[in-house]
Amino acid sequence: MRKEASHLVRMAQNLEQALATIVVTFQQYCQRSGDKHKLCQAELKELLHKELPTWTPTELRECDYDKLMSALDTNKDCEVDFEEYVHSLGRLCLFCHEHFRGCPPEPPCPQ
Repeated sequence: MRKEASHLVRMAQNLEQALATIVVTFQQYCQRSGDKHKLCQAELKELLHKELPTWTPTELRECDYDKLMSALDTNKDCEVDFEEYVHSLGRLCLFCHEHFRGCPPEPPCPQ
C-alpha cells in the first residue's frame, strides 16, 4: 500500500496530492516505534519539527509537548491516532484560513 500511496502523491491533482501526503506522512512517522497505527509523543514531536517547521516554535519545552499531546489525544490513550491527527490538521487549516483571509490576492501576471 505504501508504494501505491506514494505513487498517488506524484500523479494526483493538488487536493488529491494534499490528501495523499497527509496519509503518507502519518504512516511514515507512526512506523518508527510502538503502535504502527498511532503516533507516540516522540513521533509527534519529530513530525511537527520536520513537517511543520514554520508552525512549530523551536523553543517548545517538553511540558509544552505534554500539553499538546493531551489536547490532541482525545481518547486519552497516550497516543495520537489517525482521526485525532486529521482533526488537528483540520483545526490548523481553519486557523490558516482565518489568518490569511484578509491577505490580498497575488497580483495578476503581466500581460
